[in-house]
Amino acid sequence: MQVSRETEGTDVSHDNVWIMIPARGGSRGLPRKNVRLLGGRPLIRHVVEACLQVVPAGQIIVVTDDDEIDAIATETSARVMREEQTTGKATLDDVAAKVLPLLRTLGSAEDDIFLTVQPTCPLIKSDRITQAVRKFRDGAGSVVTVVDDRHLGWQIDDAGAPTPDYAARVNRQMLPPQYRETGAVIGCRIRDLAAQGTRIIEPIHLIEVSKQEALDIDTFADWVVAEYFIGRRDIVIRADAGKKLGMGHVFRALALAQEFAQHRVRIVTEKAEAIAFGLLSQSPFDVVQVDGNSGFLAWLQDNPADLVILDQLDTDVPYVRAIKAHCHRVVTFEDLGEGAMEADLVVSDLYKNLNVPDARQLSGLSNAILAPNFETITGAAPFRETVENILVLFGGTDPSQLTEKTLAALRDVDYGGQCTVVIGPGFGRPLALDDYGLKGTIHQNLKFMPAVMRSADLAVSSAGRTITELVSLGVPVLCMCQNSKELTHTHASARFGVVSIGMGSLAGPGTIAAHIQTLIDTPDLRRLLRERGLHETAGRSNKAIVSRMLERLDF
Repeated sequence: MQVSRETEGTDVSHDNVWIMIPARGGSRGLPRKNVRLLGGRPLIRHVVEACLQVVPAGQIIVVTDDDEIDAIATETSARVMREEQTTGKATLDDVAAKVLPLLRTLGSAEDDIFLTVQPTCPLIKSDRITQAVRKFRDGAGSVVTVVDDRHLGWQIDDAGAPTPDYAARVNRQMLPPQYRETGAVIGCRIRDLAAQGTRIIEPIHLIEVSKQEALDIDTFADWVVAEYFIGRRDIVIRADAGKKLGMGHVFRALALAQEFAQHRVRIVTEKAEAIAFGLLSQSPFDVVQVDGNSGFLAWLQDNPADLVILDQLDTDVPYVRAIKAHCHRVVTFEDLGEGAMEADLVVSDLYKNLNVPDARQLSGLSNAILAPNFETITGAAPFRETVENILVLFGGTDPSQLTEKTLAALRDVDYGGQCTVVIGPGFGRPLALDDYGLKGTIHQNLKFMPAVMRSADLAVSSAGRTITELVSLGVPVLCMCQNSKELTHTHASARFGVVSIGMGSLAGPGTIAAHIQTLIDTPDLRRLLRERGLHETAGRSNKAIVSRMLERLDF
């Protein structure tokens, strides 16, 4: 016996290959399953179309007792052989033997290959048929598709007692392979089937397939699994990070990837920026590094996608058009460039692109994608009349050194409470609270931000997505913008629970200190800011945003 793993098909002649697809109309576990729509097509069509990719229609015979199945098969140009309605007790070897006379009238030779392909295995790839044909060329008497289904198992002996079918209790992956027939493909040569009345002929060659291809639909539970795999899409998320760009785009890419995790998700990032890859490589998602946008386009040409999400700020028309040549839909985030007008959808919680029609745009705080761990936190931060803990956080790199300016302002107002500072992986400067006469904690590369945010009575931050995270927990924010682009962020305002100073690099120590002192001394103002932030973010969720995206995309 030989076992081969999955391999892609190569050029192999299929002129001497005949395929039987047995498809009865009756089914108890899942009524009328062979004609039931899976992914918008009758179940049987999936297998017929896979076979048609490698074998001429005239060499595919659908054996059925049902008029509807007959019509569906005929529509694909496959041949149909009608049989009388049966109880389903006849074996497939019996059915195969009945097909032989038809094959001979169609010109088959005794040395030709005869394959049975089950319509209830809709995820089988056409490459498996080519692989099976290759096995006969290599000397196989018959081929059988199998899946490795090793588990700790038990049998019942003649006395009715359970006995283990394993030598030692070890982890499943340490057990020897245990192959189970999938039923998807079984084949032999015509002469052997005629002579021996069975499709299992020595030497037997096994073809190991994935659990996905091994799926054999028999119940509604199987059907749900098939719908999952049929509905799976290829999704590519393009996002970078760096000392100047910050980490927000990559964090959002991870949040989006988690929402799309039921699909095949790949995150593509710039090779020159080691910061992004270092963070992304710790995630469970596939990460691809490319050399700039040209490298991304070259990669996408070899890896076409159903959906490409660009979190790269302002795109141009040629770039987005080039991407659309290799995918079905393009979504851009925070895109004020001309490329946004080419995208199928633009999403931005921070500002609106006035050049993009509302029908192709989702904007506002309700469309803010947050880190997934903010979805699991329930309840807002407690409100205290006195400020006991001030949180200072200015993103992954803080290029304008607003962290140090804030600590200096806290020193100037003689703040005596706890100070919690969060710095990102790109923060490369030495920092010590003792240098400012402050007490508290400095966190770098923090793993669980919500818990730290919920302990704060007041936060001082830049005007990025961190603001949304804070106000969603009821934490009032004093905001300083890192750059001119952040000045356009509409959520950095009192309506959303934020007091904005404006451009942080232009704010003097006295201005920052005065604003901090006012917020410390005015609990009613902090309470009002808290209530506004909670009101504006009520009902926001990543799941709801992604659902709106897919609805707009008709995806």
